[in-house]
Amino acid sequence: MTNHAETSGPTASRFLATGDMACPPELLELAASPAPKPFGFVRAIGQATLETARAAAAAKLAVPILIGEVDIIKQDAAAIGWDLGGVEIIPAEGEDGAIAAAIALFGEGRVAGLAKGQLHTDVFMGGIVKRAAGIRTGKRLVHLFAMLPPAGGRPLLISDAAVNVAPDIETRVEAALHMAEISRRLGQSRPRIAVLSATESVLPAMPSSGEAAKIALRASAIDAKADFAGPLSFDLAVSPKAVAIKGVDGPVAGMADGLVVPDIVSGNILFKSLVWFGGGLAAGLVLGGTIPIILTSRSDPPSARLASLALAAIAGRDDD
Repeated sequence: MTNHAETSGPTASRFLATGDMACPPELLELAASPAPKPFGFVRAIGQATLETARAAAAAKLAVPILIGEVDIIKQDAAAIGWDLGGVEIIPAEGEDGAIAAAIALFGEGRVAGLAKGQLHTDVFMGGIVKRAAGIRTGKRLVHLFAMLPPAGGRPLLISDAAVNVAPDIETRVEAALHMAEISRRLGQSRPRIAVLSATESVLPAMPSSGEAAKIALRASAIDAKADFAGPLSFDLAVSPKAVAIKGVDGPVAGMADGLVVPDIVSGNILFKSLVWFGGGLAAGLVLGGTIPIILTSRSDPPSARLASLALAAIAGRDDD
C-alpha cells in the first residue's frame, strides 16, 4: 500500500459511491394501483415534501392530502409548478396543529398512511404513539429500511435503524416478522431473515449472540413461511463466499433477504454504509401500527422519498 502525504489538502474517501440512484421502475410498477389510497402529508410545506406528494400521485402510489398552512403550501407548490387543482388541503398551523389534524383524519378513516413533512420527528412520532390517537395496535412500532441495490435485484431489508434505540427481544421478533411479510410482498416466496451479531456462535460474553438465537427461534415458531437464523455475522448473512470458506450451513446463510440488527447504532451505520459506500437507495417505513408511517428527512433525495411511498403503498395493501 502506498503511503504518501497529502500535498493539496484532504480528499474524500475513495469508498464513497458516485452518482444518485433513481427509484427502480419495477418497485413503482409493483406499488402502483388503479385506485391508490389517500395518504396524509403532515405539514406539507417545503418543496421537497410537495415534490414527493406530486410524484406519488403521478405514479399512482397514493392520493395526497396536504396538511399544513394553506398559504405556504400554495406558495411552495407554485414554486415547483404544481397546480393543486383537485388536491385536498387540510388547514393546520404549526407542527402540533399539523399532527393533530393528521390524527383527526385517521380517526375519521380518511387516510391509509401518513408521511412526515416539515416537522420534527419527535413531534410527529410523539403524536402517533399516543394511545388516544388510535394508530398503535398494542405492538411496538418498528422501522424497516428496504435497501435497493444500484445494479438492480432483490432488496435487502434492515431493522431497526431509526426508531428503537435498544430494542428488546420481543421488539426484534416483531421486526423479523414484519420483515418477512414485507419481503413476501416484494416478491420473495420464502424470505430468509438473519438475526445479526458479531459471531455465528452463542457466546456468553456477547449477549447479542444469545438474543439472536432466541429471536430466530421465536420468529420461526410464529411464521412457518419464512426461514430465520441467528446468530449470524454480517458476512455470513450476505456472502456465499464467506459461507463456503467457513463451512456454515442453512437456508439463510449467505442469502439473507433481511437483517435484524442488535440496536439503532449498528442499524444506522449499516444502512448509511450501503447508501454512501454502496450507492444503494434506502426506502424507509414504520410498521406495527394500524397504518404505515413514512419518516422522511429534508436531506433524503427525492428518489428515496418516492421509494418510501412505494414501500408504504405495498405494505398498506389489504388484498395480499
